[in-house]
Amino acid sequence: MSKAVPFNFENPPWTASYDPHVPARVKVPDIMLHDMLRISSEKHPKAIAVTFMGERISYKRLYEETLKVASGLKSLGVGEKDCVAIIMPNVPEYITVSYGAMALGARACLLNPLWSPIEIEESLSKLKADVVVVQDLLLDKVERVMDKYNIVVSEIDDYGSFSFRFKVGLGRFVGRLTSVPKGIVKYRDLLKRGMIRETFKGDPEKTVAAMLYTGGTTGIPKAVMLSHRNVVANIIFQRVWFNRSEAKDVVLGLLPFFHAYGFGSILGLSLNIAANLVLVPRFEPKKLVDLIIKNRINLIPGAPTVYIMLLKEVPEAKLRRLKGIAEICFSGAAPLPVEIIKRWEAITGCRIVEGYGLTETSPVVAANPIYGRRKHGSIGLPMPSTLLAVADLMEPKLIDGTGEIVISGPQVMIGYYDMPEENKNVFFECCGKRWLRTGDIGYMDEEGYFFIVDRKKDIIKYKGHSVYPRHVEEVLYQNECVAEAAVIGVPDPVVGENIKAFIVLRPECKGKVTERDIIEWSKQRLGGHEYPRIVEFREDLPKNPAGKILRRLLREEELKKVRKTSSS
Repeated sequence: MSKAVPFNFENPPWTASYDPHVPARVKVPDIMLHDMLRISSEKHPKAIAVTFMGERISYKRLYEETLKVASGLKSLGVGEKDCVAIIMPNVPEYITVSYGAMALGARACLLNPLWSPIEIEESLSKLKADVVVVQDLLLDKVERVMDKYNIVVSEIDDYGSFSFRFKVGLGRFVGRLTSVPKGIVKYRDLLKRGMIRETFKGDPEKTVAAMLYTGGTTGIPKAVMLSHRNVVANIIFQRVWFNRSEAKDVVLGLLPFFHAYGFGSILGLSLNIAANLVLVPRFEPKKLVDLIIKNRINLIPGAPTVYIMLLKEVPEAKLRRLKGIAEICFSGAAPLPVEIIKRWEAITGCRIVEGYGLTETSPVVAANPIYGRRKHGSIGLPMPSTLLAVADLMEPKLIDGTGEIVISGPQVMIGYYDMPEENKNVFFECCGKRWLRTGDIGYMDEEGYFFIVDRKKDIIKYKGHSVYPRHVEEVLYQNECVAEAAVIGVPDPVVGENIKAFIVLRPECKGKVTERDIIEWSKQRLGGHEYPRIVEFREDLPKNPAGKILRRLLREEELKKVRKTSSS
């Protein structure tokens, strides 16, 4: 195995490009994740921790109710290493239950509420769940397993203003909303068991804080085990990078907490800096802008789809009202087209900072500077105390040039739960360090900025040429009629894989632009081996809960068509 090192680990090239306030290394405190909420409640007891449906919850109250929930979970038999499954949207209970579980030494097992009942049943079985906490509107998701687990039901009016609770109560009275069946433990029951006196103290590096699902590099759902140290490191690095002080920020809590971006970068960071986290259970573009203006939200973590939909559906005049309110706009989960960045910043004045991460890394490992030089198309610079490198696609060695991006740092996961073969494939040892393979193909420039060319599995082979879908998509987004785009390779007996683009048109272009127009336009801007040969217009594109367009599902659709044609 090669021991070649492409740069000095002790003095990596990217630190010279850091903003002045960012050190090369940051000490990660030796604390548990739930300790961060305790510390904020002690330092800023009266500061607003959460705003939800008109109700404002202080840090003192939030922490006390977290300890009460922990006591309630303990009465149900929850203890160290147990799994408390959570099936809810972004509501205050998500915080008290996840942090309450961790305060007992248990694991917060975060499930996607959009999954089917069968998928949820399978996940609960694999995770060996002990207690399942589900919102009342999602009770149908667990009907198949009601007799297998301790079920706790949170009701949508457990929190919220008086007027909100009154509307919900009226809805139940007239039969529009169903009531929780008798005999089932309610979230409010957990709050009646007093408070635990001591929270769990363990080894932050070895104790699992949360388990979140990811498709990883293969598309097969895997439960990622994140330790307390993993998530704490992620939070501390972001706090330093984004230069935040305490009890001053108002943060948008839109992206789902069952996603690593939501759990680690939004929820975790907000609680650490004692910010006011404004929870948004459902994305409605026009209402979201009103909420940002009303609550003076200055930190806006989003995903590409959020910015694309806001630009598409909200009048420009209304978006301009965000000037002077929105301070930093984050974007993660997927690459954000340069044209979208330029339009958003021109209208709102809010600088978009793109970051990069994986569920397996808690999630953030790189970002562009918030003040310094930002390179469009780059995922930015590695976080402090974090190493990124480029590895050979097949052999466990680091290389110069283009290859697979690999990561080493304290935010890298313990591993996948109960999947030894997957763990063996995703990690390798080199140069005295443990590296995580990302499945992303990229390179580092001379200033330490990293660029992703594409996903390893997404590269299209057209007549032997490697075509990178992301590059083609970036060009398509330059077309003023393109709202969303996804490019994939479809099997072709002559060329190997043909290049197909799925496009969502902007409303004003529908009926005026044809598929041939897009192809001819692309020919003028892409190489002869790169432009799409096939274009299909769609009303929308498949996405994951964080807003990332899922090329994989589009490929599966095309493969089914090919199989059907072959069999007929």
